[in-house]
Amino acid sequence: MIIKGWKYCLLLISLLMLALSGYSQVTKLVGEQIRISDSGKVELKCIPVKITKTMQIDKVTGNNDGFWIQKDSETIYKFKDMKEPIGIKLNPGTYYVYPNLKANQREAQVEVSLH
Repeated sequence: MIIKGWKYCLLLISLLMLALSGYSQVTKLVGEQIRISDSGKVELKCIPVKITKTMQIDKVTGNNDGFWIQKDSETIYKFKDMKEPIGIKLNPGTYYVYPNLKANQREAQVEVSLH
């Protein structure tokens, strides 16, 4: 009888974890900027993220001098640090993020977590 109770408890915990996993889904928006040698040109890299519901920025990390967010091809936000964007809501659409290079920096990255 104890084994049946244990299995039942394990099943309930598994179902609860599965149900809660949908509520804590995190989407990551990642971008990079690379200075190409001494040419003065830069390369921007980002895999676009399409969100279908309004999501909020809850964390930003990276090694940059601020960053900007684009919705489709329009720049909608420019940030000077990692704390300023916390709490900003992004409406459904396709988004890109790109970091600003620091002085004398060759590569910069930014990662924005949305929930």
